[in-house]
Amino acid sequence: MASVVTERKNQIHRVAARLFRQTGFHATSVRDIAEAVGIQGGSLYNHVQSKDDLLWEIVNGSADRFFAALRPIADSDREIVRKIRDAVVAHVGVITNDLESAAVYTTEWRHLVPKRRESFARRRDEYEKLFQSLVQQGIREGFLSAVDEACATLFVLSALNYVYLWYRPDGRMSSDEVAVMMANFIFDGLRRRTA
Repeated sequence: MASVVTERKNQIHRVAARLFRQTGFHATSVRDIAEAVGIQGGSLYNHVQSKDDLLWEIVNGSADRFFAALRPIADSDREIVRKIRDAVVAHVGVITNDLESAAVYTTEWRHLVPKRRESFARRRDEYEKLFQSLVQQGIREGFLSAVDEACATLFVLSALNYVYLWYRPDGRMSSDEVAVMMANFIFDGLRRRTA
């Protein structure tokens, strides 16, 4: 029974993420979500307390996946070049594995209630700092140009976060190919050049 309930909640999350991405959080009603899942509007409340809770669970779940992908890389003893490349590939992997949730994470978080928005912003900032620590190490070790590490980090994450806009699972490139391409683009732009 528990697995049926869990599967239903996962289905609700997938549908809500798709609708939030397509029409926006405010334009999506609880009724829209329930109809897309195939249940009565009131039945949705057997699985979630509110639309706000759904948004929170979707963006928080995405944040969990980003951290789970990046922390082992940051904590590893790999060379910094490999760490940064692996971090880019892992970040793109989180996005391409769940495009709908990645889109909601990137754009719809603004509609969280204030307390949750602040909490989400802290988590997002923590993730950026973790990514930035890799960029700082890359600069220190002379692999990356001596640029402002905060701006470089924002450049990288901004380029990666919007992969959800154009990546198609049934397109000509696989998720892994897109990740490698993005890493190559980023490194060609940030790699230290000799005079």
